Amino acid sequence: MNGFNLDDSLGYIVAKTNFHMKSYFNKLIKKNNLDVTTEQWVILNAVRQNPGASQTDLARISFKDKTNVTRILDLLVKKGYVTRNIAGKDRRIYSITLTDSGEDVLEQLIRVAEQANKTFIRDLDHDNYLKFASTLKEILNSAEKLSSNLD
Repeated sequence: MNGFNLDDSLGYIVAKTNFHMKSYFNKLIKKNNLDVTTEQWVILNAVRQNPGASQTDLARISFKDKTNVTRILDLLVKKGYVTRNIAGKDRRIYSITLTDSGEDVLEQLIRVAEQANKTFIRDLDHDNYLKFASTLKEILNSAEKLSSNLD
């Protein structure tokens, strides 16, 4: 046995943290009577930051596969939060935009997300938070480079 401890593994710590943060955020969403999941929240944000993006673009931006993005968009269209518009001459490609209702729910979600983020870091002083965020971004950059080099 090499003494590897899963509880001390960076990937496990990040995954476990993500799980609990997502769970807490979902509870806040429900508590605020918002008819959206965290998965839908991610797509709504991606649409706002990339108006007119295609479903393929949204999949890349949100780190989700195209099938899941299509399913999520179907639900968001049904809820009246986004619209699909034929993009140019290729009728197979749609550009996605937020509706006024989508903007409204996204504004509410942003307030809930800000509340959640403040709660998550409330025990850290500002300097420690900035150092932590900077270190995590460095690790992310390294991981992105390493994963793209394996393609």
